[in-house]
Amino acid sequence: MKKTSNLLRLICLSLMSVLFVLPVVMTAVKSLNYSGSAPTLAAYWELFTTDHTYLRFFRNSVIYASAITAVSIALALPLGFVFAKMKFKGRDALFFVYILVMMLPFQATLLPNYIQLREFNMLNTPLALTLPMMFSPFAVFLLRQYIKNIPNDIIDYTFLETSSVIKTFRYAVVPQIKPALVSLAILIFCESWNMVEQALIFSMENTDIYPLSVVLGDLPQDVSYAGGTVYMLPVIMLFVMFRETLEESMEAYRI
Repeated sequence: MKKTSNLLRLICLSLMSVLFVLPVVMTAVKSLNYSGSAPTLAAYWELFTTDHTYLRFFRNSVIYASAITAVSIALALPLGFVFAKMKFKGRDALFFVYILVMMLPFQATLLPNYIQLREFNMLNTPLALTLPMMFSPFAVFLLRQYIKNIPNDIIDYTFLETSSVIKTFRYAVVPQIKPALVSLAILIFCESWNMVEQALIFSMENTDIYPLSVVLGDLPQDVSYAGGTVYMLPVIMLFVMFRETLEESMEAYRI
C-alpha cells in the first residue's frame, strides 16, 4: 500500500513538473530559427545587433533588481534582529502591523505610494521603481523567523568579546542564517525582475527607464521567443546555482 502511494505521488509530481517546465522549454525551442532541419541562432543575433533597445531595458532590469535586493536585505537584517531578540514595549504589536502590511496586495498600497512619490518629485525616475520595493515587510518577517531560532547564548558570548554591533552581526548572526539570506535574495530578485505594474504607473511618462518585463511584449514577432528566453536566463541560473541552498533554507523554515 505504501509503495502504491509513493508511486502515485511520484507520478503526480512528475506531471506537475512537466506542466511547469514545458512553457520554458517550448519558448527556448521556438527561439531557434530552423534552416531546413538545423537550428540557428539568427533570432538572437538580430535581437542583440539590430535591436539595441533590448539591451538597454535588460540593463535597467539588472540594475533595479540588484539594487532592490541589496538594500532590502541590508534594511531587513537589523530590523529582523530587533523584532527577534530585542525586548521593548509594543514590539509584538508593531510586528503584527508588519504582518498585516505584508498581506496587503499591491493595489492597496498603490495610491499611498503614488502620492508619496509625487510629493517628493520622484515620479518618472528610477527611484520610483526601486524605492517602494526596497522596504520589504516580507524580508523583515522571514529574517525575524530565522534569527529568532538563534540561541541567545551565542549572541551573549559575542557581546562579551566585543561591543561592536557590526561584529556581532558578522560573527554571531549572519553565519547562522546564511541559507536564509541567499534564499531571500533570490526571492526578492525574482520579484523585482518581474515588476510590471510599478513601472506602468510610476514611470508612465518616461518609458526609457522601463524594465525589460514591461516592454517584452512589444518585441518584434521574429525575435520575441529569443527575447523571452534571454529574459528567463538570470532567474533560471540563480535557481540552478543555489538550488541546494534554497532547499536547505525552506526545510529549516518548515522545521
